[in-house]
Amino acid sequence: MQISAAQNFASCRRRIPNITIFKAALCVICLLTGSSSATPQPHAPFKLFAALTLLGAPDFRAFGFERLTIADPHVLGLDVPNAGQVQRALKLPRGNQYLVVDIENWPVEGPEQASSIAKYQKTLGAFRKADPSVKLGLYSVLPIRDHWRAIGHEGPAALEEWKQQNTEIASSLVPYVDVLFPSLYTFYGDKDSWVAYAQSNIEEARRISQGKPVYCFLWPQFHKTLAFLPGDFWYLQLTTCRRLADGIVVWGSMRGGPRDGPAKWDEKAEWWQATLKFLREEGKIP
Repeated sequence: MQISAAQNFASCRRRIPNITIFKAALCVICLLTGSSSATPQPHAPFKLFAALTLLGAPDFRAFGFERLTIADPHVLGLDVPNAGQVQRALKLPRGNQYLVVDIENWPVEGPEQASSIAKYQKTLGAFRKADPSVKLGLYSVLPIRDHWRAIGHEGPAALEEWKQQNTEIASSLVPYVDVLFPSLYTFYGDKDSWVAYAQSNIEEARRISQGKPVYCFLWPQFHKTLAFLPGDFWYLQLTTCRRLADGIVVWGSMRGGPRDGPAKWDEKAEWWQATLKFLREEGKIP
């Protein structure tokens, strides 16, 4: 969730594909995913979580959101947390049993993969031992967040490589979590491309989840520029996740970067008006 992750991500990806390449990519995805589909768990209520810090914002619980507690390196440190750090994280304000571990400096791709997986296992195991009732998840690890490979832009071999990486990581980490928290933040302004990226990442989360629920992280700002999303784009993201996932986590939000503090609350912002529309449709508010 840190902005540096966006910069690293953007620097290693190619330019946005034109519409011809994009349509071809969608065909590749359809062929490779076959009959697999991302569908919510039957009879399970769609969960709404908020992890929002905005100056002057209301209590989002009044709008049907639950608080989601996130334990990051500010609490856990940059290495495997000790018992005191775990206890400190468990004492963070919580409105439910859910807790997300977000340590983004442990890469699950490349030469450090095995070491990172071992660190995640030790960390999750420590939380489980300290509080067996806690419902644990990892931010943006299951699956590895990916845009270009996931939508087929880099070809069938790259798409298959991404899936194989997720299979290997999931075999080691899914048994340690209760929920999967894929990240679907917005890197580009193409709506169709975002929908394809979201669908592929959610389908992949379903494939590796062992039947565990999938709650998607959304952020109402563009990851690089920090401009707030237009209302129609944000509403599309909410309804896409409603159709495919078991819940959403609305995260944010920052003014100009991590050191600039949170953005100011704007009741009339397009993204919030789109959220209210979505909440009315969900029966959360009148």
